[in-house]
Amino acid sequence: MALIRKISLVGAAAVAALMLMSTVALSTASAQAALPYKAYGSGLTTVTTVEAWKGTTSVGKATVAAGNWSIDIQPGGTANVANGDKITFTIDGKAANESVTFQSGQFPAPPGLALTVAAGGTTPATPGPAKTGNAGLFGTTGTSMALVLVFGVFAATMVAGARTATRRD
Repeated sequence: MALIRKISLVGAAAVAALMLMSTVALSTASAQAALPYKAYGSGLTTVTTVEAWKGTTSVGKATVAAGNWSIDIQPGGTANVANGDKITFTIDGKAANESVTFQSGQFPAPPGLALTVAAGGTTPATPGPAKTGNAGLFGTTGTSMALVLVFGVFAATMVAGARTATRRD
């Protein structure tokens, strides 16, 4: 009779742990990554370099091939690009007349941007060194720490329950 009681206690602990894990798993949500802005164009000389800038920070670079170029400008990043930010361009280091407003997942209407060098165009100021901080150490794996904790508690409960069930009186 004592063995049945011990086994039922282990089963009850397992059910409680599973219920706790299911509530954490259901409450954990992952947001979809924001889409890049696709800047593209044609009509430039082959081997020309086109670079996109947010202020003084480069947000993308392309080399013209067969007259065409394309840059995927990622949201966030070192420049912290966000919807509504002004993106400017350079052609071989010289400022272009054209600019765009960043909108995640958008792109210019076909045939794209027809970039032209501005009169007296200059290269944007060289950015300083990037801040490294704790980049990459926290929050990049997608694993919820609460879920890891729940699995740890569940494992400890199962070990304790097994020890209790097999203990001799």
